[in-house]
Amino acid sequence: MNCCVNCFTSSYLISIINGDDRTGTCDFCSTENTSIYSARELSDFFRNILSLYVPDENSVLQISESLREDFNIISEIVTSPTNLLKAIFEDEMDDLRELFENNVSFQNKSLLEVESHNLHNIWNDFKKEIKFENRYHIQNTIDLKKLKTYFLHESFYKKIKKGRIFFRCRVSDKNGFSYEKMGNPPTPELASAGRANPKGISYLYIADSPETSMYETRASLFDYVTVGEFKLKEDIKVLNLRNPKDDPMYWSEFEEIENYLIYIPFIQTLQKELSLPIRKRDKILDYIPTQYISEFIKSLGFDGVEYQSSLNSDGYNIAIFNPRKLECFKTNVYEIKDIKLTHGKIK
Repeated sequence: MNCCVNCFTSSYLISIINGDDRTGTCDFCSTENTSIYSARELSDFFRNILSLYVPDENSVLQISESLREDFNIISEIVTSPTNLLKAIFEDEMDDLRELFENNVSFQNKSLLEVESHNLHNIWNDFKKEIKFENRYHIQNTIDLKKLKTYFLHESFYKKIKKGRIFFRCRVSDKNGFSYEKMGNPPTPELASAGRANPKGISYLYIADSPETSMYETRASLFDYVTVGEFKLKEDIKVLNLRNPKDDPMYWSEFEEIENYLIYIPFIQTLQKELSLPIRKRDKILDYIPTQYISEFIKSLGFDGVEYQSSLNSDGYNIAIFNPRKLECFKTNVYEIKDIKLTHGKIK
């Protein structure tokens, strides 16, 4: 029996189905003239997720309901997700019959949630330790060996080809800055502390678009700003914290589903910390935790770290560890004509 791209919410599965050359009518959602895939050929992608569940007489959920609740993999358009799962495991039903004929529960869900929660606590403990107890030789908190294993997984790699253009903005007068003035601080004395770089070590912070770079500069109404365009002089490899492959089907195929459940929330927390804008009330101590992690990322051979812009939801930034890999080749001067503010009452 054939399933199709509309049967799943997983972008990873959808890309695999679309990558095949089969089209037709789906047996599970009745979509016509669509990319289809033999359901039984998808068992390798689901097997490790299915292994998380055990029969449980105290549960009220069948396996298909549990998968939908815990992972949101099967689309609502599928009228019988149970039949779809049975078709996927058609060749293994003798071994899985008990799982399909009984209600089930997530075997180690509470344990994994505890581990994930502990990682959040570890991050808070790490921030306290590195700011107030041990600056250069961390003793009690983050396990760098585990973090290294996770960061070096291919899902976090992002290769950016030579010639790609990025942007950096500076508040200026109407005459703007020259190319030479648009780069990173040129001397250690001028390199102030940032979210990624320690004081005295100069990184280049670039954005994906002129708009994002303007947001990051936080220019005021009627300010003039100079936006420099930077071109990559060679291929680079960055650590992608903005949107690593957080699709459970991807991690399931590579037998890493439990690590995914534990570490993804931690990575999301780290990404948010890097995305926080620099504020006047910040203290240099506040930047030390993310500076330490950025230096660790740099030591793994990455050229930079990519993270979401907190000021422009559609954009992202990259902290480049070796600014010489880019050159500014063009500048434009703009006047800020409008600023839109949104607010939320907190007290």
